[in-house]
Amino acid sequence: MEKFLKALREEGYTHNTLKTYERVLKYFHKFLDFYNYDFRNFDEEKLYSFISVRYRTEKSFRTAMSAIQQYLKFNKVKRKLKFQPPDTGEFKEFRPIKEEEIEKLESLIERLRSSELQTAMLMVIHLGLAPAEISKLKCTSYGVFLNVPVIQEGKIKRFVINEEINERLQKLKEEKLPVAKLISSSTATMKVTFHNLMKKAKLDLTVADFKDNYVAKLLKLGFPVDIVVEYSGRNLERVSYINRYVNLKSKADIIENVLKKRNQP
Repeated sequence: MEKFLKALREEGYTHNTLKTYERVLKYFHKFLDFYNYDFRNFDEEKLYSFISVRYRTEKSFRTAMSAIQQYLKFNKVKRKLKFQPPDTGEFKEFRPIKEEEIEKLESLIERLRSSELQTAMLMVIHLGLAPAEISKLKCTSYGVFLNVPVIQEGKIKRFVINEEINERLQKLKEEKLPVAKLISSSTATMKVTFHNLMKKAKLDLTVADFKDNYVAKLLKLGFPVDIVVEYSGRNLERVSYINRYVNLKSKADIIENVLKKRNQP
């Protein structure tokens, strides 16, 4: 590895790039050590899985694979590695949303003129519902299941775990029955309002981030993974990943501990 890094240094690679490559290659050697592989003979699928635990964004994954690919080429190993992370749709790193960020958004939502639009935005940030999903809700979509307030409309299912939203939906249902739509605001209006809220709050957050954080809330409350999958709109792989983040040691930490124990005299 030192010879490889020295060669890159002589080619004019920057100090930061060399440090990044060094970290990647140390982790690559931990992978080889963990599975008792040689760098000339290893399982690529296991490598992708191992690397994706530490390098969780697509950009960092590509950088890591580039470093390993160059390292193998330097050692005259002919392997063409994939630069696309496994299961790209579920690969996005979980971004916990801070309480102060939620409070900032709630403050901005209070200033909206439309009460229904306020309710819709609260449903986005607290329940992870997308504007298109909110548009599909009817008065009859909101109710109670086993004494728990819920929203159910086709595949759209959410436990209403926010008391303010619960009170607002009860009021809307009473006012609108038997009128079909629960929220009258159009999907386009909700999307524009959401975008403006993020801009005013100076937050780079998407509806998917709020959906993930709703998943995290349910997991912290103790709901089992299968129930969270059913009531969050997230698939099993994504919920399992967030569950590892919220409740369990990361795979990387477990591997580090195993290797430490193995190397102890």
